[in-house]
Amino acid sequence: MGDGQSRPLVAGRLRDGQWHGVDTAAAVLLALAFGASQTRSGGWDAGAVAAAVWLPVAVRRRWPVRVLYTVLAGAVLAMAFTGWEESWVPVGAALYTVAAREPRRRSATALGCSLGAVAAAAALVPRPVPASGVAWGVVFASLMMTLPWLVGTALREQRSYAQLAARQAVTDERLRIARELHDVVAHHLTVIAVRAEVARAVAPTDPQEAERTLALVGTAGRTALTEMRRMLGVLRSPGDGAESGPAPGLADLPALADGAGPRVELSVDPDPPLPAGVELAVYRIVQEALTNVVRHAGSANCRVNLSRTGPEAVEIEVVNDPPPHLPPRRPGGGHGLIGMRERAATCGGTLTAGPLATGGFRVHARLPCGPETAR
Repeated sequence: MGDGQSRPLVAGRLRDGQWHGVDTAAAVLLALAFGASQTRSGGWDAGAVAAAVWLPVAVRRRWPVRVLYTVLAGAVLAMAFTGWEESWVPVGAALYTVAAREPRRRSATALGCSLGAVAAAAALVPRPVPASGVAWGVVFASLMMTLPWLVGTALREQRSYAQLAARQAVTDERLRIARELHDVVAHHLTVIAVRAEVARAVAPTDPQEAERTLALVGTAGRTALTEMRRMLGVLRSPGDGAESGPAPGLADLPALADGAGPRVELSVDPDPPLPAGVELAVYRIVQEALTNVVRHAGSANCRVNLSRTGPEAVEIEVVNDPPPHLPPRRPGGGHGLIGMRERAATCGGTLTAGPLATGGFRVHARLPCGPETAR
């Protein structure tokens, strides 16, 4: 195929109305076949009963429980008055549909009623039948119902697990998008808000400092727009013409430190290079840590150290000095620490954060970066 995707099987392309047509055709053909067979061996009465037992199967998808009990009643009558053991075959077809479509408790009840009907039918056989024949009839009927029920139950469980997996995938994707939006928006808007307040405060006495601060505000705004465009490009479906830039990594840390606001001393161990996913996690953890410094410590100096602890792990440490003065308290709580821990956990790493005895704050993360993390 030109799109490179495999087409589903014919059964996977049929709609509900088409399936109803298939069921109707199959029920009519089987009713004619079994009815003719029983007519030759047992007369017109036996043929009519055999045909009547199969006909309700045509609507088994619309009313699975009603069809099951209708077919079950017909099978009991057929077994009691004609001795036709094959009457349990349509019961198995109806029971499969109930097991595949109905809740577990209702499905189990239907199986129990069906097995009870087998025993009742064996007791109602009017003509002398050897005990071995009755036992064989009970075993055959039980198999004709239990096996389809097991297959239908397995199909229902498979569908249930597939739905749970799909919902979990949607939830995971929503969390990933929320984490990305938080990292992008919270950092840059915090820098813009804090730097704008600083510029307004120093404008009357130090116009040059105000101009430099406003330049940082402009840079933060442009960077936020660039990252938002990149994220929207990733969220768009492929092939619609949307362009997206590369994800930020270690090479973007200097620009991040320069635009953070407070003076940031950055130390990065460049060798060996990190997997792309780990680079993004490192960048986002540092970004959120600097956001917290701007939000809670104002213009306090900050140190960011990125080092390798052997070939299999990288450590991140972000430490800020005590704030020279407490910044104004902002309403609402954030999800910064939670987001950083989630970032670390997605790479199989750990993150700790807490205040220092000197009055500052420290964030420390350790991320594995072996071949298994380069996904």
